[in-house]
Amino acid sequence: MPANHDDEIPTLDFADLASVTGGGADAMSSMLPMMMMMKRRSQASAAVAAPAPAPAPTWKPKIMVDGVEQQLTSSGNGTFTSST
Repeated sequence: MPANHDDEIPTLDFADLASVTGGGADAMSSMLPMMMMMKRRSQASAAVAAPAPAPAPTWKPKIMVDGVEQQLTSSGNGTFTSST
């Protein structure tokens, strides 16, 4: 029965490796400019499409006395006073 050599992986001598070019790194580096352009385009459209969120309203406590809300005045340091 003759030996079938179709399933063998070809090998190169070390001297022949100096002339090998290309490969996975070249394929990825040729795609780099296109990938960068797509990234910039998506960032630009995201920046335009998404407006800045509105600031959250400041929290103010609600004080009820006999079912009536009391007027509160902020003292500026995070505390409130009531004029009852």
